[in-house]
Amino acid sequence: MWMTTQAIVNIKAVQRSLNQMSRDERVEFIRASGDPKISVLISTGDADQPDIPPRASPVAENLLKERIKSFGFRTWSEEGGRADDAKKGADFAVLGEAKIKKLSTRLPASGLTVSKFSLTSWTVKCIDAATGEEIYYDTTLPTGVGNWASEEEALKAIGARIADEFSRDFFLQHTNVTGRRITLKVQGMPDAGSDDSLARELIGLPAVIAVLPRSSVSPRVYELQLAGSATSGDLMTNNVLRPLNAKLGQACFSLGDISGEEISVVFEQRCGDGSVLSRLETNPPASLYGAPPSRQKTVIKNPDTLRKLVI
Repeated sequence: MWMTTQAIVNIKAVQRSLNQMSRDERVEFIRASGDPKISVLISTGDADQPDIPPRASPVAENLLKERIKSFGFRTWSEEGGRADDAKKGADFAVLGEAKIKKLSTRLPASGLTVSKFSLTSWTVKCIDAATGEEIYYDTTLPTGVGNWASEEEALKAIGARIADEFSRDFFLQHTNVTGRRITLKVQGMPDAGSDDSLARELIGLPAVIAVLPRSSVSPRVYELQLAGSATSGDLMTNNVLRPLNAKLGQACFSLGDISGEEISVVFEQRCGDGSVLSRLETNPPASLYGAPPSRQKTVIKNPDTLRKLVI
C-alpha cells in the first residue's frame, strides 16, 4: 500500500523558529530553501541639479550588502554577461535612489565657506525577478535627519538607512521554501509496468518535493522538484540514485549527461532481469534505505521485511 500526502505549513511559525536559530543553522536552512540571490543597486542624485543622471554609490550598496549577508542571504552581481540566462541572475533586486543637497554657508568672521551635505529624499523598491512584481516600494522625505561634513559620510548614512528598510523579517516574508526544478530522463527501463513503481519511489524520497511524469516511452521523462543546495548532479546522485540502487541491491541507475537543469540517468541492462525489477514491488520503499534504524523500526514491524533493508 502507498499514498501521497500534502501538508499546510505555518510560514510565520517557521519564521519565528528561524529567528531563534544560530547563524550557521539559519544559513543551512536558507541554502536548502531555494537559497535566494539578492542584487543591490543604490544610486544618488544631486537635488539641485535634477537633470544630471544619478550615479551608482558603491559605499551605500556595500553597507546594504553587509546587512543582507549578515543574516545569511547571498548578494549577487548582475554584471558579467548573465543577461542571456535568467536562471543565473538574482532572485530579488533591491533598487534605491537618494537625493543629496549640498548646503554652503559663508562664515562672516573668517570669510571661509563651509559645505555640508543633506539627504532630501530616498526611494527604495524590491522586485521579484521571477515575476517582475514589486513586492516592496517606499518613498521617504526625511526631516531632521542631520547634515554631514562630506558626501561620503552622507552616502554611508544613506546605506544604513536603506538597510534599515530591509530587516531580516522582510526577506523571510518573501522567501518561500522551494526546490530546484529538474527534468529527469531515464533511459533503459525495460517495461511499462515498472514506470508506476519508479514514480512511486521518486515521490517517496525525502529530497523529492514533487514528481510529474511527462513520458512513459523511452526515454522516460519526469519533472522533479528537488530540495537541497548542492549541484544538480550531486542532488541526483546522493538523494535519488543512491537509495534507488540500495533498494535494487546493485548499481542499476547511473548518472548520465547533465545539461543545465536536464539530467539523464541510465538503467543498466543487467538489471532488467525480473528478479531485480521485482524488488521495486516487494522491498521496502527506497526512502527507508539509509534511514536511521529507529525510523526503520518505527515504520516496519515485520522482521522479515526489516531484514531486506540490510544492504
